[in-house]
Amino acid sequence: MLPLILLLVTATYANNCSYIYDGFRYTRTSILTIKGLPSNLAYNPKTKDLFFTLIDLDTLLNDNVQTRMDQYVLRNGEPRKIDNVNGQAAAYDVKNDRVYIASDTGLNVLDGSDEASFFSLKDEDIVQLYKPAHNDNLYAVFYPDNEVYVIDVNKNEKKKLEYVPCAFVLAVDAEENVYYECDSKYVKMMLKDFQEPIEFVGIAKNAARAMTVDENNRVILAANDGLYWLRPDSLIPKKLMSLDFVPSGIVLNGDDLFLSTRGIIYQFNGAQCE
Repeated sequence: MLPLILLLVTATYANNCSYIYDGFRYTRTSILTIKGLPSNLAYNPKTKDLFFTLIDLDTLLNDNVQTRMDQYVLRNGEPRKIDNVNGQAAAYDVKNDRVYIASDTGLNVLDGSDEASFFSLKDEDIVQLYKPAHNDNLYAVFYPDNEVYVIDVNKNEKKKLEYVPCAFVLAVDAEENVYYECDSKYVKMMLKDFQEPIEFVGIAKNAARAMTVDENNRVILAANDGLYWLRPDSLIPKKLMSLDFVPSGIVLNGDDLFLSTRGIIYQFNGAQCE
């Protein structure tokens, strides 16, 4: 019976490791099922908390009402709503060990009791955040024009990001090159100290869904058909993974890749397949 048992174990192992990311095998686990569209993923590696914005699909598809969004933290497998703020996005500040929560009334920070307190940008309607790990800048997207501002979180100063007209998805690498998708519906990058954006080729119009930067300073785009590596020295993205669902959020932490879609958050893990 021993050979048969080994065969079954090997088959099960291979099936679990059937997802390919950047040439390596990964497992996939559904870590949360929830009604709505989880988006704007952010991760705190110290606490292993996963933050996400839950979008109500009924209001999203109704042009006559304001889209309802709630901010959640997934901790130990349990989602917890952050009740005292109308959260629209979150970002983790590695340098200052701080979680920012964007709302329709300004920028907040989260305390140890999962309570949000006002931090800056009073009465600004902030719909997206991106916090690079290498400096004190926080990138915020303001509604209704989706303009991008750079906030120095220590000096509490803001300035509009030049030459980036707007952003619906956004990421910034360690060299301060800005990657974004705007009204053109094509993914572009604005290289630092340049004035004209560069458009990536091969990505379908209106296909970008989310972006993040991994620990190797690679900008990863989640698009309708999969994940792409966007490089500052090439206009042709490298496809890292094909997906059988349309993603709505992405964040990475070491061997863990988190992707959200309608009603689900997945965790892909590569360590178990080594």
